[in-house]
Amino acid sequence: MIKQMFWVAMLLLLCVATGYGQYNGECWVVSKGDTVYKLYADGNADPQVIPNLPQASAAEVNPADGVVWIAVSAANTVYRYNPNTGDFLAIPDINRPNMVSINPADGSAWIAGYDGVKKVVETQLDDGTRALQAVVTIPAHEPAVAVNPKDGSAWITNARGPIERYDAAGTKIADAPTMGEPKGVTVDYEGNAWIADSQHSVLMRVSPSGQKLVEITDIPNPTSPRINLVDGSVWVVSQQSMLVNLTADGTKTTEVVEADGTKVPGFLAGMAIVAISVSPADGGIWVADLLGETFQGEISKWRWDGQTPTQLFKNPIPQPSSVSVGYWTGN
Repeated sequence: MIKQMFWVAMLLLLCVATGYGQYNGECWVVSKGDTVYKLYADGNADPQVIPNLPQASAAEVNPADGVVWIAVSAANTVYRYNPNTGDFLAIPDINRPNMVSINPADGSAWIAGYDGVKKVVETQLDDGTRALQAVVTIPAHEPAVAVNPKDGSAWITNARGPIERYDAAGTKIADAPTMGEPKGVTVDYEGNAWIADSQHSVLMRVSPSGQKLVEITDIPNPTSPRINLVDGSVWVVSQQSMLVNLTADGTKTTEVVEADGTKVPGFLAGMAIVAISVSPADGGIWVADLLGETFQGEISKWRWDGQTPTQLFKNPIPQPSSVSVGYWTGN
């Protein structure tokens, strides 16, 4: 029944979805755990939505072509939807998928579920039809994953075990120091990764070989780390309300000293921020705020000029939980 509901929703969408073009920096949003929206670069919503999704947990866009991967937890399935052509494919048997990291160089996706990570590619079957196929499976408990499109390698965290780097074929090539409960990771083109442990308030940067480069312990409850691939800095959410930016060596560029001498690591950008996505193309940080000003939910976009935060716009999207804007140099 769940899958039937999804397919009905997809068919309805395909009947009305017109005007989709190539990817131009749009943001894809999961709302209320059952609807996916597309917001244009100026924050306005596309009139078409994907409704009636059972426990949608993530929607991730491929910046090379605008194709969107949608993880639907209740169906144990991830869907690959091409808004440019209306084509979509599905890969089942992924236990509660909740995170997707796309490699725009080859269109593959690394998908994190409750008990492991799978690398999924599109393939052609003997009868000429297209299908999604898992070519790598890596067991892990409540993992997070981030793939480097430069070489296809991926960092995978494990909430109850090691933090490891795998090559494109799924062979382990590096180990990082163990953390208490890491649940967020982001990687740059050189393979350096920032890993966040919100439960223990630790943010760590490691080299491609797994060597600890930086360890930050004075940012409370860091979540959703996202690297700006242009300048190498990292944005992270602190205490579900503040945006913090750090250079590659861990220097806080958003640190503010208040009148009483207290140092604040970042700036207030929401009420209950659950996810961010960074667009180095225009320096914007997209923010999914579960509450927002109306306590119903909000998507906003911010820019930091080195001294002052600027909110570029906000859109009252109900209970957003996932945001994705793509960026890729093509190298």
